[in-house]
Amino acid sequence: MTTFSPDKVRRALPPLDLAIKAPLRGVLADYVQHYQLHTLADGVSVQHYLGTLDAYGYAIATHVFLPLAKHPKGTLLIVHGYFDHVGLYRHAIEHGLARGYAVVAYDLPGHGLSSGATGAIEDFKHYQEVLVDVLATLKPELPSPWVAIGQSTGGAILMDHVLSSLATGKRPLFSRVQLLAPLVRIAQWRKVRFGQWLFGRWRLSLPRHMRRSSNDHDFVDFLWHNDPLQFRTIPLAWLNSMVRWERYIHALPQCRFPISLVQGERDETVDWRYNVNFVRQWFFVEGQLQIPEASHHLINERADLRQQLLQAMNQYLLK
Repeated sequence: MTTFSPDKVRRALPPLDLAIKAPLRGVLADYVQHYQLHTLADGVSVQHYLGTLDAYGYAIATHVFLPLAKHPKGTLLIVHGYFDHVGLYRHAIEHGLARGYAVVAYDLPGHGLSSGATGAIEDFKHYQEVLVDVLATLKPELPSPWVAIGQSTGGAILMDHVLSSLATGKRPLFSRVQLLAPLVRIAQWRKVRFGQWLFGRWRLSLPRHMRRSSNDHDFVDFLWHNDPLQFRTIPLAWLNSMVRWERYIHALPQCRFPISLVQGERDETVDWRYNVNFVRQWFFVEGQLQIPEASHHLINERADLRQQLLQAMNQYLLK
């Protein structure tokens, strides 16, 4: 398996420029090969652009996959979850391209190849500012309509964007949104709140317990042993921000924005029953799929379970 140095890749990232159609070389090629992203673009039918965008003071590592053979029917934004990065979302990118969309995906602050304290965020509002800045740069260059898919924390970011926009009289930047195991509250919410109160007085971080977030054993093994972009602690700054955000999101008014929802019923990462009820109360759910055997990381589930998710993505993307 190809290996790479995250620090060397970060230093090698150029500013994102969609005018430059050139293959990725050197450590950038090592990075895309490690996550098999090189299989998604051949430079003829699909071009892969990779570079950084300045967004709310962060250098955000951003990927654009642009079909060249025919005009895309729109642009799909993929927003990953906590602990994740774009390299883990090959299946989702591939599926969006197969359905005729240009695909945009970026590493959240403190994740993957983006700048920021590892795994931390001072305030969840930073996620919103980064989202708006990234789209302000890319929307004029890529085809409409824009639709979005968010996994876990990525789903939280998209829900926040929709509700906050509508609450202030603005139109959301997407015509539709699909949520995969979205975050509102994480699992064992009361224990988390107590631990935040107890340890927050004298610790900066907590050890990460590597949950088996998928029934795909090869993926779990890769995540635990072969992914240089994983981090092993949870900064209390992130937990504090998440708890404040949970209160904020509940205070926003409900809406009728169309949401598609996919949730695994063996998810031990988020409080999925509570979160599903929240989504159904705050949005118009136009489609909902619950997969009894699926865990949290839906896009990297066992092949037969992932196929159920991809069918739901089909219904969402082909509308």
